[in-house]
Amino acid sequence: MGDNCPVHRFLVPGLAPGGGRVMLPRSEAHHLARVLRLAAGDLIVLFDGRGHEWLARVAETGRATVAVEALEPRTPVSEPPVPVTLGLAVLKGDQMDAAIRDATMAGAAVIAPFVSAHVAVAERAWRARSLERWERVAVASAKQCSRAVVPAIRPVVRLDDLLSGPAAALRLLCVEPAQATDARQDAPLPRPSDALVCVGPEGGWTAEELTLAEQAGCQMLTFGPRTLRAESAPLVVLSVLWAWWGWE
Repeated sequence: MGDNCPVHRFLVPGLAPGGGRVMLPRSEAHHLARVLRLAAGDLIVLFDGRGHEWLARVAETGRATVAVEALEPRTPVSEPPVPVTLGLAVLKGDQMDAAIRDATMAGAAVIAPFVSAHVAVAERAWRARSLERWERVAVASAKQCSRAVVPAIRPVVRLDDLLSGPAAALRLLCVEPAQATDARQDAPLPRPSDALVCVGPEGGWTAEELTLAEQAGCQMLTFGPRTLRAESAPLVVLSVLWAWWGWE
C-alpha cells in the first residue's frame, strides 16, 4: 500500500459487490473499536476472503457494533497461478498454528489437515475446536500479509482418505532426505492446473504410507540434504513451487 492508504484490514464474509454501508462481524468490530481504537471517519480496508476488497470508512462505532461504508473496490494482491491444496499432518498446537499462518501467507488455496501413523497429537487434542482456531489463524495471517483470500481449511481426515479424494493434476509428497531415493529435487516441475502437496509429521512417513502415496499417483519431492522442521516445510515447499511456476 502507498503512504496514504489505510493499513488496517477487516474481514466481512459475503460483502455485496456494490459495497455500501455494512456492519462488521462482532469480532472484527471489537478489534476495530476496542483494540485499535479507530473512530468514525478513519479509512480502512475490507475484504471478503474470496478475493475481493474495498477501501472503506468507519461510519459509526457503538458499544458492541461498528458500521462502515464501503467506498470503492480495490485491486487485491494477485493469487498464485496454481491452486494448491496443502495436505498438512496435524502438529502440536503452536507448530500447527505456525504452519497454517505461513501456508496462508505463501498462497495455499486449501489446507487439508490429516493424521498419519507418526502424528504425535492425540485425537482429543485436535478435535476440541481446533478447526475454529485454525480458521482464526488463517484469517489473521491473510489480514497481516494483505491477502484477499482466506484459504479453506478442511476437517481432519486420515491420510488414506485424503489421497483417495478428488484427483489433482499433480500430486506431490514431501519426503525427508533419508527417504529420497527416487525423489525429485533438481529440475522444476511443469506448471499444472492444480496440485495436492502433502507434508508429513515430525516423525516422517512409514514405508506403507510411501507405498500408498505412490499408488495414489504422488511424486516424491525433497529439498537437499537437510531435514526440515515439520512446521517450516510448508513455507519452503510453496516458495520453491512459486519459484518454479511463477506468480502470474
